[in-house]
Amino acid sequence: MSLADELIRERTPDKTLVCYNPAFFNTENNLAFLISQRLTQRVEADIPRVRDWLARFTQNRKVELSPQQQQAVEMAAYSKIGVLSGGPGTGKTFSVRTIVELWKAMGKSIALAAPTGRAAQRLTEMTGLEAKTVHRLLEFDPAHMGFKRDMKNPLPQKAIIVDEASMLDLFLAYSLIKAISEDSQLLLVSDTDQLPSVGPGKVLGDLINSGKVPVVRLTQIFRQAQTSAIITSAHRINQGQYPNIEPISDNPTSDCLWHGGGQKPEHGVQAISELIANFIPSLGFNPATDVQVLSPMTRGLVGTRNLNNVLQQLINPPSPQKLEVTRGGTVFRVGDRVIQLTNDYNREVFNGDVGFITGIDTEEQEVIIRYQQRDVSYDYADLNEIALAWSVTIHKSQGSEYKVAIMPIYTQHYMMLSRNLIYTGLTRAKELAIIVGSKKAISMAVRSVNQKERYTQLQQRLAQIKTHQSF
Repeated sequence: MSLADELIRERTPDKTLVCYNPAFFNTENNLAFLISQRLTQRVEADIPRVRDWLARFTQNRKVELSPQQQQAVEMAAYSKIGVLSGGPGTGKTFSVRTIVELWKAMGKSIALAAPTGRAAQRLTEMTGLEAKTVHRLLEFDPAHMGFKRDMKNPLPQKAIIVDEASMLDLFLAYSLIKAISEDSQLLLVSDTDQLPSVGPGKVLGDLINSGKVPVVRLTQIFRQAQTSAIITSAHRINQGQYPNIEPISDNPTSDCLWHGGGQKPEHGVQAISELIANFIPSLGFNPATDVQVLSPMTRGLVGTRNLNNVLQQLINPPSPQKLEVTRGGTVFRVGDRVIQLTNDYNREVFNGDVGFITGIDTEEQEVIIRYQQRDVSYDYADLNEIALAWSVTIHKSQGSEYKVAIMPIYTQHYMMLSRNLIYTGLTRAKELAIIVGSKKAISMAVRSVNQKERYTQLQQRLAQIKTHQSF
C-alpha cells in the first residue's frame, strides 16, 4: 500500500479537499471531541463572590488590577478551559499569581506545568508552588512509552495551569486534555506572538480562533514596564515598527542595544566575541552564567554551531584542570553549558533542558551534567543527545529567560527572519538585550509576517460545538 492510499481525505465546509496522516486525523478529531465535552458542560459562575474576594485581596496587598486582569481572574475562576494571553509588561505574571491565590481560597487542588524544564522553573518562581514539565505531570512511563495519566487515571488536581502553551503540539495537547478529569479546570497561559510549537499543529491558535474558548488578552502595558526599551521594542516589533534600540556605547542608558557588527557575518562573530570578553563583564554580568547568544539558525558563521566553538574557547577555554572528551567532532569540557536535543525518558531529561557539565569520569566513560539541582550521568555513547549551549537557536530558547541575550541578525538569515522570531528572541532578555547586525536585516525581520502555513481543521471542528460557558 502506498503512502497516498493510507492518507485520510476530508472535505472542508468550503469543499476544499484535505489529506491527513491517519495519526494526525485521529488525534485532531479526538482532541476536538474531548474539548467539546468540557465546553458543553454548564458552568455556574458566582462572579459577585469572586469580585468580593478580589477586592479584599487587592486591598490587603495594596495593589490594583487593570480591568483586563480582573476579567482574566473572573474567566479563570469558573471556565472549564480558558486562555490567558499577554506580552511583556502587561501584567500576565501577576494575573497568574492572583488566579492561583483565588483557586487556593476556593479550596481547589492545583497543578502547574510547562512544556520545558526552564519554563516550569520560571512558573515555580512566579507562583511559589512546584511546577513540573508536562511530561512529568502526566507521568511518562518509559517502559510503555506512554503517559500513566489518562482518561482512566486522570490527574487528581481540580485546577491546572499550563504556561508557554503555544509550545504544545497536537499530540502533547491531546495527552494533556485526556488526563484532565471532566470536573477539573484548565488555564492555558501564553504569549501568542511568540513562535508556534516545533511539533505539528497550531493548537493554541485554533482554540483562540474557534471563538468557543474563553480568551482574555492582556494588552495594557503598565507604567513601570514602559521604562524598559526591551518591552517597548517588543511591542513595536509586533506592530511592524522598527525597535527602540540604542547604539552601543561605553555608558549605555538603555536595556536594549544595537551593535552594527559590520555587514558580514565574520564581523558579527568578532563583535560578539568582543562583547563577551569586554563589554558584558564591564557591566557586571558573568558571561558563563548570565549571557545567552541566540541565533536564528544552526548553520553559517553566526549560526549556533560555529558560535558555540568560538564562545567555548572564550568562556570555557581548555585547561589542564578541566577534563574533556571529544564526540562527533565536538569537544565537551567540564564547565561547558549544554542543551538536551531529544526527550530522554529514562533519564527524565527533555528536549531543550539546559545544564552544565560538572564532571567527566574517563574510567567509567561517563559525563555528569547538572540540570538545576539534579545530576544526570551520560555514557560517552549517548553524548549525541546533547550539544554545546553557549549559543542556541531562538526556537530552542522559547520558554526561557536570561539576564542578557545577544542576538545576531544578518541578511544571510533571510529564510528564517520573521517578526515573531525576533520578537521571541528579544523577549528572552530580562535585563539587557543586544542585537548585533545590520539595520537592513532587522527591518527585514520586522516587516516579515509570512510564516509557513500550518493546515489544521481543529478550529473548524471546535467552531461547530455549542457551549454553555458564560464568557
